[in-house]
Amino acid sequence: MTARHGIRILSAVAVYAAAIGVLVLFLAPLIWVAAMSFKTRLEIFAWPPTFFPAEPTLQNYANLFAPRSRFPATVANSFVAALIATAVALGLGVAAAYALASHRLRHARAASFWMLTFRMLPPVALVLPFYFVFRQAGLLGSLWAIGLTHAVFSIAIVIWMMKAYFETLPREIEEAARVDGATTWQIFTRIALPLSRAALAATAIFSFLTSWNEFLFSVILSRAQTQTVPVAVASFVGEVYVSWGELAAATMLGLLPALALVFVGQRYLLIGIAPGAVK
Repeated sequence: MTARHGIRILSAVAVYAAAIGVLVLFLAPLIWVAAMSFKTRLEIFAWPPTFFPAEPTLQNYANLFAPRSRFPATVANSFVAALIATAVALGLGVAAAYALASHRLRHARAASFWMLTFRMLPPVALVLPFYFVFRQAGLLGSLWAIGLTHAVFSIAIVIWMMKAYFETLPREIEEAARVDGATTWQIFTRIALPLSRAALAATAIFSFLTSWNEFLFSVILSRAQTQTVPVAVASFVGEVYVSWGELAAATMLGLLPALALVFVGQRYLLIGIAPGAVK
């Protein structure tokens, strides 16, 4: 074995060791919460602490689905709010992205930059305006208020991802369609959208996860009947008592839909992100 070959092996070992170290660093808190969800309260407060439960129990999960528990309803609320946000964000954002990518609008670049700066705006700055708007509209405390608010912040993501993808589509296809007499709407619905299925799936996943994980607007604009999963998870932390077992179990159950969606749609995420990464 030559010296150069040995250096290559050592470099590969160092890279893999660093990758494993980073992976462990990021997964350790998640594994700790998952293990805690199977512990009894006595074992959670045991000293010295144990990483894995000595006697695993499902009681924490059973408490979440007890007859008087509202956690299943909060999961349904999160799904409804996320679907509303995703549908609205895609419906408006995809059309806006195509218009900006077609270079037929004046000041299209300025409009794109404005959408990006809006995404950088601190959400807390918009809490009161949204609160008063939905109160005047009679939607305060409804899932529509939560979903529409989430859609506002997802539209910027949709526009930038889809705009980058639409700009990669060959202009010759659009020009040939116009020669055949197709309108802009027909080109958009019959050519651009079918060719952008992967990017649409990626933006839909991002929009769904943005709504699923959002906490600030969900806790301000919701009521007891319309609380979402992040709000329900936070409710296990009281002023004088913290239900650590139920908190860990609710956290894991709240992560499962997001992890499943990312696992199923990872191929579309890679395809959808690629154009933006290249640009």
